[in-house]
Amino acid sequence: MEKPKIAIVGGGVAGSTAGLYLSQLGLDITLFEQGESLVSGPPFCHLHAGGNLYREISDEQCITLLQQSIDLLRYYPYAIDYRPTVIA
Repeated sequence: MEKPKIAIVGGGVAGSTAGLYLSQLGLDITLFEQGESLVSGPPFCHLHAGGNLYREISDEQCITLLQQSIDLLRYYPYAIDYRPTVIA
């Protein structure tokens, strides 16, 4: 039986992650992205949003969001955008 061929349009966080997981299942994946790089959208972790989000979420939610950000960057280590942030 021939493997199904899957086309994914968009190489942002969602498209790239879907392609990664589906390819790990042995499926034939083609990813189409109009930009120059993959995973180039807005930041996944919004904790840096001027410090405003810190006041609106619980410590547990903050830790969960941080862990999700770390997990995402393990899949896409070259997508890190180094920006120093100071929260006063």
